[in-house]
Amino acid sequence: MILYNGATGGMGRYLEPTLRERGLTAIALKARLESRDELRRELASLPSCGTEALLLQLAARVSVPACEADPEGAYRTNVTHVRETVLAFVEWAESRGLRPRVLYVSSGHVYAGTSRGSRILERAATAPRSVYARSKLAAEQELRDHAAHRGFGLLIARVFGLVGPRQPQHYVLPGLIRRVRERALRGIPGLSFVRDYLDARDVCHNLVALGALESSSAWSGDAVNICSGEGVELRDVLRLAVRALRPEDEGELMAEAIEAPGRPDDVPWIVGDPSRFVALTSLEPRRIPLEHTIRDAIAAG
Repeated sequence: MILYNGATGGMGRYLEPTLRERGLTAIALKARLESRDELRRELASLPSCGTEALLLQLAARVSVPACEADPEGAYRTNVTHVRETVLAFVEWAESRGLRPRVLYVSSGHVYAGTSRGSRILERAATAPRSVYARSKLAAEQELRDHAAHRGFGLLIARVFGLVGPRQPQHYVLPGLIRRVRERALRGIPGLSFVRDYLDARDVCHNLVALGALESSSAWSGDAVNICSGEGVELRDVLRLAVRALRPEDEGELMAEAIEAPGRPDDVPWIVGDPSRFVALTSLEPRRIPLEHTIRDAIAAG
């Protein structure tokens, strides 16, 4: 039995089609993270089947500027409410005689900054610099403690750069597409920064593959990177958007693309190593090329 939340988010909207593609069904929880009583009523109303229950914990406050503007609210949503949601799910599963497992979606931004050209392994040091990333790491640690104490299975998926169609405007890709449409390419923060981008549809495909792991050793609270292992400069993402929208003006527009300083909490290089994911699932993490993602995002409006 599979449950998930965050169904309307930039990633969660693609989970149901991914599950359907794999011949799986799941229940999208409607209760908001802060509504503990509502969640318990919703869980109590659900039928149960099988011997296991899996929660894909996607819901979170993800806007970095919003988290910076309200650190207390970010921690309340991303740590306190996530913890309460997971524990309510575990209590419900155990009351139905189901073995609970939790796949918690975290962020590659929990890692410390690394040197240019390196790929980050799961054993690398963590030193998150933004409020958002610190809240995700804090949630990881709390869930590990509760999993060890309560005995439920936990796997932490650290997602790196997320791109895809119909993302909210605070994500990097829709922001770049808007700039190209408006021919407003001066003062783009962090154009020389390098990220590890995956299409949200590929991320959902990878999460479902992790959720299907049967070995108990995979559910011991460890982390696994969800990433491509390929570094892409933000300037190159912009160039692909220009080629898709205004190919005849590529030279002129790219000459206008002037870099502005990045955020103080940002780092110039974040590229993950997907080796553990590949070893666990025997899958390559990327199926959709970046240029296809950009074209799909443009077509989606």
